[in-house]
Amino acid sequence: MVKSKILGAIKRLNLNLQGKVVLTEAATGPYSVTAIIAALAGAKVFAYTKETKYGSVNQVRRELKGLVDQFGDNRLDINIIDELTPQIIFRADIITNSGHLRPLNEDLLSHAKPGVVIPLMYETWELRPDDVDVKFCSRNSISLAGTNERHSDVGIFDYLPEMVIKLIHDSGLSLLNNKFILICNNDFGAYISRGISGLCEKLAVCDLKGNKSKYDLTAIDWIGDFPKMKIPNDYRDCAGIIWATFPLLEEWIGTSNEPFQVKDIISAIDSPLILRVVGQMNETRLNEFIHLFPRHVDSGHMGVLPSAIGHDPIIRLQAAGLKVGELQLEGEQYFNEQILAEYFQTIS
Repeated sequence: MVKSKILGAIKRLNLNLQGKVVLTEAATGPYSVTAIIAALAGAKVFAYTKETKYGSVNQVRRELKGLVDQFGDNRLDINIIDELTPQIIFRADIITNSGHLRPLNEDLLSHAKPGVVIPLMYETWELRPDDVDVKFCSRNSISLAGTNERHSDVGIFDYLPEMVIKLIHDSGLSLLNNKFILICNNDFGAYISRGISGLCEKLAVCDLKGNKSKYDLTAIDWIGDFPKMKIPNDYRDCAGIIWATFPLLEEWIGTSNEPFQVKDIISAIDSPLILRVVGQMNETRLNEFIHLFPRHVDSGHMGVLPSAIGHDPIIRLQAAGLKVGELQLEGEQYFNEQILAEYFQTIS
């Protein structure tokens, strides 16, 4: 199944990296597909790996070899490395913003050759401040572009409801016969609502006023224009608050000057539980008053990843990110008459 999904993604995006050198990561689980996709599209791939909590270097090598073997093609030019040398960095035409390579800072990028491009494997507004040195890229004419995850040939946002359902189930809850509140200030909200409002007893939403028109207001209760919110008494037995706020490092809920006050939530809901899709929180402080799930999320990261629901969204996302790299090298933005590459710098 993974093999057919990878081949399907390459064909759907007409991904062609023939003659290009890609520097990416070699990782475990669903993220092991990135190097394979690039190599199948014709690239010479340097896949950097290191020891992490997710697996050893030897485990990464075994997993990647097992995936390569599924294709029965020993011509795939994948070089697994555990040292990032200036010589390898200089060879790259495309450097992906992948976990093992981050941060893409001046120390790394100063060795890159002129014309190198960096595709982000997410949308531009999701950029974490420490992921890439945007100023260095700008000063040195390094093309930096996000991936339009909502492109019709990509469709990553369509997986958001499944990710939230996975988060809810992992917390020990079900949707049926339970009420939920969604607090959001970005484009995730309408997708989440669309997928779960018909599965739970009731869904209340607090989102930006400008996003209200994106919701089916007959399927939800609109309880405020973010960050103003009034929780109706009917939601006192709410099972969970689905939390999805950006910017990633900004704390929107707390006990002092934050827009959402803990005291208001605990006075309106009997046993509040925050289901953390995304959003920075002072875990030590909040855990005194409200249950958090997961209890810990690394700073600047999501509480549930696309990989939590399998290979499909990761294959689509990584293939799309590599296609963005291809478009950057060609100075293009569009694929199939839709913007796919979201540039930080205007193409001249």
